[in-house]
Parts: sequence; C-alpha cells; structure tokens
Amino acid sequence: MAVDSSTRQFAIMRFMKQLITRVDESLAEAVKERAALTGESVNAYITRLLRSAVEGRQSWKSEAVAAGRLVSRVSVFAPRPGAAVSTPAGYASSLVSSERDER
Repeated sequence: MAVDSSTRQFAIMRFMKQLITRVDESLAEAVKERAALTGESVNAYITRLLRSAVEGRQSWKSEAVAAGRLVSRVSVFAPRPGAAVSTPAGYASSLVSSERDER
C-alpha cells in the first residue's frame, strides 16, 4: 500500500511537538553553520542540543560516537601513555635536513 506524503507527514506530526522560539539573526546563522558542519539539519542539531541539555552530556557523547560524529579519545592507533615509540634509525633525518635547507 502506497502512503502519500500528507499521510506520512500527519503520522510524523502526531508523535512530535513543535517548539517555537525567537532568536536574533546572528544566532540563527550560527546555528545553521554549526548544523552544516556536523552534517545535520537545523532541526536535528537543535533537537540533539536540547536532548543533551535535558538528559546530560554523557548520553550525547555515546550517541555521537555510535553515529560516527565523534571519535572516542581511546584510539587503536594511539600509543599507551609511557610506551616507547620505535622508529627506524634515520627515520626523519632527510625531512629535518630538507626543512633546515629551506630556512
């Protein structure tokens, strides 16, 4: 059974509430820019910020990591604190020499 767009919109709005607020133009533009940087719509961005403010920061962080918008600080590529990093002898010598010559 095909569902037309008005039926779909009604079904969505039935479970959602609109929250209208007034903000100055500079804040509205800043929100649009931030939403674009995160790849979200303004609605999704504001909803996430409001949910974070109400539920707490930790739930937002775990959701962002799960969605791929945030990378956990613990990385498989990061060495353990205090671990020795080994590189072959002369590893950076040509790079250091070329930078020194450019100066």
